[in-house]
Amino acid sequence: MVTIPYQGYEAKYLAALVGKSGAPDFFNGIVHQWCGQYDFCDKMPADLEKTWSENLPKYMLAVGQFKGGTYGIPIEHGNFQQMYIDVELFKKAGLNPDRPPKTLDEWLAAMKKLSVYDAKGEPTQVGFALRHKGHPVGITDKFLPFAHAFGARMLSPGLDRATGFANGPEMVAALQFYGDLVTKDKVASLAFGNPEDAFGQKRAGVIFRESWYFGWLKKNAPDVAFKVYALPCAKACPGAGNLFPWSNLVYKNSPHKLVVWDFLRFISNAKDDLEQHQLQGILPVWTVNLETPYVKGRPDYASTREMLAQPVPPNYYHPKSNELATAFGEAVVGVLYGKGQPKPSLDEAAARMDRILKD
Repeated sequence: MVTIPYQGYEAKYLAALVGKSGAPDFFNGIVHQWCGQYDFCDKMPADLEKTWSENLPKYMLAVGQFKGGTYGIPIEHGNFQQMYIDVELFKKAGLNPDRPPKTLDEWLAAMKKLSVYDAKGEPTQVGFALRHKGHPVGITDKFLPFAHAFGARMLSPGLDRATGFANGPEMVAALQFYGDLVTKDKVASLAFGNPEDAFGQKRAGVIFRESWYFGWLKKNAPDVAFKVYALPCAKACPGAGNLFPWSNLVYKNSPHKLVVWDFLRFISNAKDDLEQHQLQGILPVWTVNLETPYVKGRPDYASTREMLAQPVPPNYYHPKSNELATAFGEAVVGVLYGKGQPKPSLDEAAARMDRILKD
C-alpha cells in the first residue's frame, strides 16, 4: 500500500498511471476524473455491479458511474457536510445546543453570539471555522453549501455552461454573505488556520464537515463535547451534495486486475462493509448497515437522515470538475482576502470556466 498526501496527489497519480511503471493495481479516486477526463479505469464486472446496485442506497449509485458505465465502489456514505457544534461554547454564549439554528439568518445571529474579541476588535474565538487555505477546489467545496442555500448553482444543469450560473445573482449574494463572515461580521477569521484544528481546540463554535470528522474528533479532540445537525437553509436547503464522489477504482493496465476484482468481490458484503467503516469512524455504504447499532449510536445519525430527506442539490461530476472548481475557488479566496468584490470576481471566474468547458 502507498499513502499519498491529498495536497498534490493528482500529479502523483497522473505520473504513475500514465507511466504504468509503479502504478497501483487499484486506487481511491474520483470516477469522472480518472475514468472520464482520463481513461485509466477498468469497467466493473457485471456480477459485482449487480451486487453493489442491489445493496447501495439509490442516491449513491451515480458515485461510481460515468456515462452509464460502472467503474467504482463508493468509499463513504456520509460524504457531505453537516453542522458540528461545540456544546460548551453554545452554552457559554447563551445558546441552546439542543435547538440549533435552522436558517442562515438564525445561524449568523448565533455565530455573532459565539464570537469573542480582543481589545483591538479582532476575534479570539469565532462562531464559524472557515476554510480559507489550501487548494481552491477544497475551498469551493466548503463554500457550496452556502451557494446552494441561496438557490445558486456553479454550472448549468447540463454542465456545459458557467456564465449565468457561477456569476448569477444568487451566487453573487451567496459569496457576499460568505465574504462578510470574515470582513464585515467578523464571525470567522483568516488568522485561525486549519478549521478542523480550530474547532478541535475550542476556538470555534461551529464547523461544517463530513461524517469522517466524527472519527477525527474522537481521536484528536476527545474532550470536545459536540452535536451534529443538518446544515441551515435559506432559499433552499443545501442537501447531501459533494464535489468529491470517492470510489475504489481498478487500474485498467494492471497485470493483476483480475485478482483485484476477486479481492473486491471477497469484501463486497454487509459484514466487511460495516467493519471497514467502523474502524475508519465513517458511515458504511450498504443500505442494510444504515440501521445498525453502530450507525444509530453515532451523533450524526438523525442529521444524516434529515439531510438525505431534503432535495438532492446540484452535482458537478464533470471530467474537468477540478479545473472548474479551481477557477471558481480562486474567486472565493479573493473575496475572503479582500482582493476583489463578488460580482467582478465571479464574472472573471465564469469566463474562465466557460473556456475550460470549451477546450
